[in-house]
Amino acid sequence: MKHSKKELKKMNSPIYSMTFIPKKRNFKLYYLAFPKPWKELLIQLQVSAYKKYDPEYYMKLFGLKACLNGWLDEVVNVGNMKANSDDSRWFVSLNEPDVHKICKIMKIWVTAEYELNDKATSETKAIAEKFKSEIDPDVLRYGISSEEVCLFNEDGTAAVDYAFDTFALYVANYLNGKTIPLFGQELTFSNCGLKKLVSQPIEYKGQYYSYGLEFSVQTTPPQRECMLLVFPSVKRFVSNAWKKKIYLEENINALVKMSENKYRVMKMKQQQKNIDKEKTEYFRDWNYADINCYGLYHNNSKFPAADEVLKHPEDYVGKNAMPQILLPYKFGMDFTNMNIGTGVSVKEKCEFYHQLTPLLKDIAEPMGEVQSVGAVHYNKPDKKKFEAADIQKMRRERLKVCTGRDKITLEIYGHDSDEPLKNAIMEDICQYFGDTDGSDVKIEIEKRSIGSLGDMMNGKSYEDHLLRIKRVQESVEKSAEIKGAVVILKNTSEEKGDPKAALRAGFADTNRLTQFIVPDVLDEKAKDKPSKSRIHGAVLDIFRQFGYTEFADNRNTVKNPACAADVIGVYAYQTLRPLWAAESKSPVLTAKCLPAYVTFNARSGQVKAECGLFDERELSYPEALIAFSKLSRKDDFVDKCNKVARGGFVTKLLGLRALYKESDGLVLVSCNGLTRNLWHGISDTSISGYNMKKPFVPEKIKIGNSISERTEAFTDSHLRIIRLREGVSTLEVPDYYTEINAKGDFTRASGIYRHKDVFWGIDLCPNNFEFKDSYKKCRADNPKLNFDECALMEYYPLQLRGEDDPKQWVGYANLLRELMPENPSRQAVRLPAPLHLAKLMSEYFLLCDKEK
Repeated sequence: MKHSKKELKKMNSPIYSMTFIPKKRNFKLYYLAFPKPWKELLIQLQVSAYKKYDPEYYMKLFGLKACLNGWLDEVVNVGNMKANSDDSRWFVSLNEPDVHKICKIMKIWVTAEYELNDKATSETKAIAEKFKSEIDPDVLRYGISSEEVCLFNEDGTAAVDYAFDTFALYVANYLNGKTIPLFGQELTFSNCGLKKLVSQPIEYKGQYYSYGLEFSVQTTPPQRECMLLVFPSVKRFVSNAWKKKIYLEENINALVKMSENKYRVMKMKQQQKNIDKEKTEYFRDWNYADINCYGLYHNNSKFPAADEVLKHPEDYVGKNAMPQILLPYKFGMDFTNMNIGTGVSVKEKCEFYHQLTPLLKDIAEPMGEVQSVGAVHYNKPDKKKFEAADIQKMRRERLKVCTGRDKITLEIYGHDSDEPLKNAIMEDICQYFGDTDGSDVKIEIEKRSIGSLGDMMNGKSYEDHLLRIKRVQESVEKSAEIKGAVVILKNTSEEKGDPKAALRAGFADTNRLTQFIVPDVLDEKAKDKPSKSRIHGAVLDIFRQFGYTEFADNRNTVKNPACAADVIGVYAYQTLRPLWAAESKSPVLTAKCLPAYVTFNARSGQVKAECGLFDERELSYPEALIAFSKLSRKDDFVDKCNKVARGGFVTKLLGLRALYKESDGLVLVSCNGLTRNLWHGISDTSISGYNMKKPFVPEKIKIGNSISERTEAFTDSHLRIIRLREGVSTLEVPDYYTEINAKGDFTRASGIYRHKDVFWGIDLCPNNFEFKDSYKKCRADNPKLNFDECALMEYYPLQLRGEDDPKQWVGYANLLRELMPENPSRQAVRLPAPLHLAKLMSEYFLLCDKEK
């Protein structure tokens, strides 16, 4: 979509982040020590349950933390423990710890974790019983202590440990029970988890939804001043179930009302039992720990069965239900109807912020507006200036330089009944690239029959996948060159085995990339008639897999010298458990992470991928996809991943420093818990300690991890480094609303905005109703509408050269989000091109589902 200068000027108006600055005030914190004899027994229990557990490392206590955080009030922190850890402040709370409840919850957790586990040995069960017999509230009570603390310094930085969690928790508790007016609705908020609130359910034509508020305290580099971030959301609840046979793709975290202004989360789990070799029965059950923790507050003997709630949700969602149980709806739940729209509009966000401001005035103050510093956007060829044939020719030329190929072969697999869809796919390709006969790159399209390859598999096991992979290998001839396969499948949202992963692996073995189209779910309103936009997105995605990106506008190179630089996306995949290890419960068969790198040049269009698993130093993007498919099925996959990850990014960063000694290069790294562990130097804590020659030019930076600590200078290289943090989903980057214009409407925002030394990027707003409505409407008047907004992307230039203009390099990084072709309904993807490409390579791993 082309934007006029007038429109772009409007988009560069200020934004207002949903952020408050905490005021100084004292808090009383309570601490609870973990008894040493208990820890010795707990270590014995861990060693017995996990044969390779080393007491020098932290214990696996996620389940215990979840129970304590989920079923106690005002818990600030539950600490990690290992053999030599200081556990005097193991448990931190805003109120005096209820040692009786804590002990009961611990016993429930021990039973669930160690005694009901299918792999539990008699030795493990015996130690568990001994440990439970030692758990005594009178012993635990001796470990209580308290102190009065001030959470924040005069400069706004955190003064004590736990400042972040304490303040966010305090704000949530402070607002619990408060009523906020929102466009005629009176919303009363209740606690529903750590730092989370939910309003009372609102009914619309037999369906229910609520507003949610979540709070997070974050910092920005290099000053590390603390900010309270507020994230509003809409929660839609399952209000009916029209299918008798229900299959859940994933567990449901139900909200169960405990008392006035208090909900707890209880997990509804999908279970199965084998009736015989041919038949499996699926049913639901409540998580053992949750239902027993519920019993600490109410009689759980009459608590409704999970299947009863799932099949008759209308009996439990209303305000008079006893108990009231709310099942959050997720897209893909095909057993229920959902007419309530998604998202919180910009108009609603503004109102929330203005309603919260007076409520929080004693403890926090608004941050204020954030100004635009401008940005260059990618301009697609204007159809008013270019003929359609000229634009198609530009795309073919771009395809040629991106792939380096003279010919690309696409095969469309489906049944005879799919002939109209096959023709629609072919037509879309022709409309986008034009007639390729006689051009520099030829696109050959062949129709193929899929036969029974696309049928549902008998199950989800690795053996089921291997059988389907073998059938593909036998049915589809191996190609000498990489081809593309667009595969038309039936709706696979049933309990049997979805064949997509097996088909992708099988086609990869024949040297083919894959893109799937499922007509039944392409367009909910049209049922089995796929929408043109979905077909177009699928077509562009198969070309993305060949390395195709949108062509860069040469004018941007003139305006911004950064546009000539190679850009290296530094990425890491997390928790890789190969499908062949699905039946085992051994933790050693899961790789914690795997670093990978994608190098992209916007001008040339070339995309190269590197990973320590590859036999060659670098591969083309399509070669890397096929390689990942094959490597993830090898017996040594986990060991090799762990070996590659051991050194973090050190070797790669040193190599890049040397490679870009004279020519320009830019490293982009998305900052999250995983990458911070692999590269300590990108954390706010590390950045705050750097000696700066000038802003964004540190003398040295840390590039190592706990295994390989290292500090190096990059000032004599032309390599730049920018750290990114993603928006709302991470709770690390603020949500926002925009300015109101003279007509009373909210203006659209786009470009780069600067708050002190961090930059926030907003991509061009799509010309969709979800975005247009978000700036004008609210859910009170329009319950069925979907609202959307372009989330902020945070950029911090970690390493620049002295002569650099940070706006140019950040602007280029943000521009790279607009060059990906496969989402035509949006102007940009979430991540800049090399990180986006790296992230999507994971589609070719054959792994266990995350839920497992």
